[in-house]
Amino acid sequence: MATGTGIVRPMIMGVVNVTPDSFSDGGRFSTSSGIDHQACIEQGLSLVQQGASILDIGGEASSFHRPGVVPVSADQQIHRVVPVIKGLAMRLGEVAKTDPEVILSVDTRCSAVAQAAISAGARMINDTSAGEHDPDMFPLAARTGCLVVLMHMWMESPQHPPMARENICADVFGYLQQRTKAAMDAGIAHDQILLDPGLGFGKAMEDNWRILSHIDQLVEYGFPVVLGASRKRFLSTLIPNGTPDTWEQRDMATALVTGLAARRGVLVHRVHNVSSGAMALAVNARCGGCSK
Repeated sequence: MATGTGIVRPMIMGVVNVTPDSFSDGGRFSTSSGIDHQACIEQGLSLVQQGASILDIGGEASSFHRPGVVPVSADQQIHRVVPVIKGLAMRLGEVAKTDPEVILSVDTRCSAVAQAAISAGARMINDTSAGEHDPDMFPLAARTGCLVVLMHMWMESPQHPPMARENICADVFGYLQQRTKAAMDAGIAHDQILLDPGLGFGKAMEDNWRILSHIDQLVEYGFPVVLGASRKRFLSTLIPNGTPDTWEQRDMATALVTGLAARRGVLVHRVHNVSSGAMALAVNARCGGCSK
């Protein structure tokens, strides 16, 4: 399966959260004086060694429905992520002659952050708002030619809790079609675009399973699909009664979803546990690879 993005096989996108409040690993790199950028860089390099082909570096937690999670200013995001991206670009460049090239991605809704990240070495923008938060995001992507992930999100709140929808796939996939057209109308090339259905973002438990069951329909749109199932709450429904709901248990479920999604044509798998995700893709490849 070849695409103009250069992404031609299932691959792992490793998560490097440079935040104090991300749902899974927020605060891991925080110190009393701020962010330990060097520790973030070493973590990114470790994820590459474990099998990540893309590193997604974010300075703002996107789960705004959780108590205490608030939007982060562009300046603060830049302060968090740019030193990490710059350091990773330099360190990865030192081994580029022998290792496959790693794509650095910035997880942001803000064009100013994306521009600073691109200047530091990022080649992908992972925009959870699909370009709707910042009207300057699409012109930036068009101007720079970088890859851009368009994600579907419903904002969850106590006043608007997630509700299962029978037509969830039509709603989500239709929205991504609309945003794809808006992106291309803004000058972004077809081969720059990736699509993410946004598992867990304002969806009810059953919504996520319906999307996964029909993910091949999104693949058929002809853009690489990014899947972020990793450690999401809906995976806890698979954990046997009496077994603690831990990240280790959710990582096991994530690996199973990763392998099945790869067989349905999903190319980019955004995970926290890179080694288990890479192992799932290796099993899939040994058993015949992508069925598409």
